[in-house]
Amino acid sequence: MPVQPLLNESELLEHLRNGSHEAFTTLYRHYSEPVYYAILAMVKDGPAAEELVQEIFTRIWQRHAEIQIRSSFAGYLFRMSRNQVHDFFRKLNREQEIYERIKNLATEEYLHVEEALLSRENAVLLQQAIGHLPPQRRRAFELCKMEGLSYAEVGEAMGISLSTVRDHMAHARQSLREYLTRHPEAVMALALFLMLHGG
Repeated sequence: MPVQPLLNESELLEHLRNGSHEAFTTLYRHYSEPVYYAILAMVKDGPAAEELVQEIFTRIWQRHAEIQIRSSFAGYLFRMSRNQVHDFFRKLNREQEIYERIKNLATEEYLHVEEALLSRENAVLLQQAIGHLPPQRRRAFELCKMEGLSYAEVGEAMGISLSTVRDHMAHARQSLREYLTRHPEAVMALALFLMLHGG
């Protein structure tokens, strides 16, 4: 890490170990920017790099009494940064794997997903998804799936033919599948539900 150590760094580290907020602040102001740019070079994402910097210095403060610097504080920070970045990518990969698994479920086993969507626990998620449907299609879906009417009853209630009801329902299901694949937050919420309920 191309940054010069502070002249009184060993003294500051001793004060940090003794719980000095002032020493911590001085070290943070001196090193946070170079740490940020070192992490940014690895993760290529500004907000993520900023978050990792905050995690590193939060951890340093939480463990200030245990800190043992064998070489330089800059080297210590670089090792912490590298470990945090590795953890960041491991977590990112796990989340991506979950997302891909549930996205596949949403497209390949839609009936199971539909049952989960229609549960009380996912009422908000369902409302968000069907809120994107055209009014007539949304009404047909709600009458059939939420009020339990048959296709014939939906057609009678809406004054449309049975084939039109079938068309509305087919397009509604397609729209819900597309909504799930476009909204990772919806997929993750549904993933949690399915995991908790043995899906």
